[in-house]
Amino acid sequence: MSEINELAGKLGKALSQSPQALALRAARAEMDKQPQIAQALQEYQNQADKIGQLDSEQKPIEVEDKKLLQQLRDKLVSFEIFKKFTAAQMEYVSLMHDVNETLRKALAETEKM
Repeated sequence: MSEINELAGKLGKALSQSPQALALRAARAEMDKQPQIAQALQEYQNQADKIGQLDSEQKPIEVEDKKLLQQLRDKLVSFEIFKKFTAAQMEYVSLMHDVNETLRKALAETEKM
């Protein structure tokens, strides 16, 4: 079992040093230096949460709420660094998906049991 844990540790380290992870951390660090982006992200999340709550409670969602969410989204994507962060995040998620798919294929025989 320790060999498996050792390999998992090596994989984790390799993933954390991958170009995708490095790009994601760099984009996040750059984004964190701009408080207006954090504020816009928080406002967007709050509005999305509000709409989600209304939806889960099967309450009507006002047109104004939808418009505000769209305006907040537009504000976020107007920041170049946010677009860069989102692209880096997508690349990292894609890498993790590929790794998971590779593991799934390798374990397919065991999972059939």
